[in-house]
Amino acid sequence: MGIRFEKDTILNWVNDMAKYLRLVVDHYEHFDKEKETLDIDKGYTEYFKKERSFFQSSDTAEIDQFISSLEPEQLRPLAQLLMYDGLIHKDKALLKNAKYIFEWNMNKTNSFSFDDYGFLAMIDKEL
Repeated sequence: MGIRFEKDTILNWVNDMAKYLRLVVDHYEHFDKEKETLDIDKGYTEYFKKERSFFQSSDTAEIDQFISSLEPEQLRPLAQLLMYDGLIHKDKALLKNAKYIFEWNMNKTNSFSFDDYGFLAMIDKEL
């Protein structure tokens, strides 16, 4: 029963994070200064229990330590949040960390994703 509970918990987390990321992506793709701004800081604190400033100021060793404490299903959503936040706010530190997490995840899982390569291309274009 404990395993089922853990599995359901991470699935619920993934679903909630996906809903939040859809809001961030819509905000990025349809950015209108007249609209109410999206509280991106909430995504970091609510879903990853870290402040946005941690990701802005951390080097790869600190990011490594943090992402090794996450579930594998949490890595891509974190990288996507960092990427869209970096694109919206023109923050190169967030973009570099997003790129690092995407690449780290692909290397550790030996996975191939056209989406991830598209995200990396978007990041490289901005850097």
